[in-house]
Amino acid sequence: MLAEEAIVLAGYNDGTGTMTIGAGHTAAAGPPVPRSGMTISLTEAINMYRNDLAETESQVQSAVRAVLSQHQFDALVSWHFNTGAISSATLTRKLNTGDVTGAAAEFARWNKSKGKVLEGLIARRERETAMFLKGDYGSPSVRVLESKGGPEEVFTADQIEALLGGAVSSEDEQTTEDLLANPISQLLPLHRPKQTFGVTKAVLQKFYDLIPEEGHDDVVAVVAVRGYYLNAMGKEGANDRGIYDDAIFVVEPSGVHNFNGNTDPGRFARGIAKLKSRQAIRYRPGPHGFSRKNGPYPAFRQDSNCTVIRDETGEDTDSPTGRFWINLHRGGITSTSSLGCQTVPPHQWNEFKTLVDGLLKKHGQETFYYVLVDQQDVPQEELAVSVVTQSNTPEVAQAEINSAQVLQEMLTLIAMLRGRKSASSSDLTSLQDILRIILPQGPLINGGIQITEQVKDDPLVSKSDTELTPVNGAFGKAIGHALDGRKTAIGIIGMLATTLLPIFFPQWAPVAAVAGPLIDTAANTAGTAGAATPAAGGLGRELVTAAFPIFAGITSWGAIGKLEKWVRTLRDAMPSGSSP
Repeated sequence: MLAEEAIVLAGYNDGTGTMTIGAGHTAAAGPPVPRSGMTISLTEAINMYRNDLAETESQVQSAVRAVLSQHQFDALVSWHFNTGAISSATLTRKLNTGDVTGAAAEFARWNKSKGKVLEGLIARRERETAMFLKGDYGSPSVRVLESKGGPEEVFTADQIEALLGGAVSSEDEQTTEDLLANPISQLLPLHRPKQTFGVTKAVLQKFYDLIPEEGHDDVVAVVAVRGYYLNAMGKEGANDRGIYDDAIFVVEPSGVHNFNGNTDPGRFARGIAKLKSRQAIRYRPGPHGFSRKNGPYPAFRQDSNCTVIRDETGEDTDSPTGRFWINLHRGGITSTSSLGCQTVPPHQWNEFKTLVDGLLKKHGQETFYYVLVDQQDVPQEELAVSVVTQSNTPEVAQAEINSAQVLQEMLTLIAMLRGRKSASSSDLTSLQDILRIILPQGPLINGGIQITEQVKDDPLVSKSDTELTPVNGAFGKAIGHALDGRKTAIGIIGMLATTLLPIFFPQWAPVAAVAGPLIDTAANTAGTAGAATPAAGGLGRELVTAAFPIFAGITSWGAIGKLEKWVRTLRDAMPSGSSP
C-alpha cells in the first residue's frame, strides 16, 4: 500500500483538488487536516498511516461477511484505502454472496478519479487483483519525497516493515512507568562522565569528515563515547552489555552537557545489530516504541542510513548501510532496554530530551548528527604539576621537589576516589579549590605553587563551589594526636577492603566477602558465650558496607591534613620577609 501511495512529507494537491500529505492521508481520514505549506517527518507520516490503516482494516472487517484468506483481506484493504467504497460497492455484495470470481473482476472498474481514467489507477487495480486471486504481492519499494515532484529516497519493504513495527519490544517496554518510580540502578556508574568541552570539541573536529556537508553548519551535535567506563564497570577491559558504561555528550556553542548512556544492545543474540563505531548518523525528534502497550513515546528517530554489525554474522555485506531504526530513547533501570538502540538512563532522560529539543528549536535545527566513537579515539588530557619559587636556596629547592610529589599524589588520590586510575582536569579543579581555601592568596598560590593543565584543544574546565576546611584536630587534640600520620593509610585500606576492591578489582572481592562472615561468626560466638542473642544473620556484611563512608571520611581528613602540613613546611622554607 505504501508503494502504491508513496510518502510525501509536505502537503500537496493530488490533482483532483484534494489536499494530501504523508501516505495518501486526507482530511476525510481525520486529523491532522492537510494544508498547503504543512510539513511532517517520516516518522510522523508513518504514525499517521498506522492510524489510517487501522481504521481502514476495521471498516473492511465490518462490511465483509465472507471468510477471507490473508491475501484477499490485504487486497481489499488496499482497494478500500484508495476508494473508500467497501460498504456500498458491488464488489462487496458479490463477495458476500460467495461470488469470488465476480468480486475479483470488479477491481478493474475502479480506475477513475472524478470521472477521469488514470493510468496509475489501472496499474494499481491490476496489482490488487493479482494479490486478491493469487497472493502475489510483487516486490514493492517505497518512495519518500520531501515534497511532491521533489527529490526522492527509496526504501525497501524490509526497511519500511521495521519502521512500521518500531523498535523490537524489549524487556523494559511494558514496564517503563513502573521502573521510573525508582531512579536508582545498579547498572549506573558512580558519577556522570567528566569529559571537558575542549576534549569533546576535539573529538568532533577529529571526525568532522564523517558528518555530511548538509550538517557542517549545525551548531548542536551529540557525541557518544563507547567504553567510557571501560575499566570502572563490568569486566575490566571489556565492552560490556546491559549496563550504562558509555557516555553521551550534547554539544552546543556555549558548552557541553554530560550524560550517562548505552550504545550497545542489552544482550547477545544472533542477528542483533550494534552500531558500528566511527560514524555519524542523523536523528530527528519522533516516536519510539510502537509495540508498547501504552503506545509510543517521544524520542529521537534514526533519519539517515547507518552501518551495523550483527552478532555472530558481523557487518552486513548485501546491505552494509540502511535504515535499521537504531533509535535514541529512554532506557530502563533493570536493563538498558536496548536491542541495538542508543539509550539514556530513565532518571536522566527527561533532562536529555528537553535539553536537545530546546537547543534544536533555539538554533533552528530540525535534526542533529550523532557521532559515535570508541574511548581510544578520544584525545587524552595531560596534567602537569610544578612548584615555582622565588629562591634558589637548597632548602627551598628540596621543598619544590617534595611539593610537586605531594600534589601529584593528591591528584592520583582524588582520581582513585572517583573510580579512575589516572587524574583528569576535573580532579585538578577539585585540588585547586582545596588549595584556594587553604591558602588565602588567590587561585594560584602567589610566589609558591603553580598548577598547570595541558589539554588538547583548550578544554573548558568547570569551577567548583565546594568548601573544604583543614580538619587536623577537628575532633580534639587527643584524637588528632592518636591518628596523626595514620589517617590516610587507615582510610585507604578500609575503603579497599569494603567497597573499592569488589567494584574495581573483582578478582580481589573475597577480601570484603570474607570480612562480613568473620564479623558474624565473632558476634555469634560472643553472644553464645555471654548467653546473649546471637547476631542476626548478615549483620557483618551490612557493617562492612556501612563502614565505607567512615573510611572515606578518614581518608579525606588525612589527605587534607597532609596538605596542610606541606603548606606549613613550604611557608617555613620561604626567606624571611617574602610573601606567603
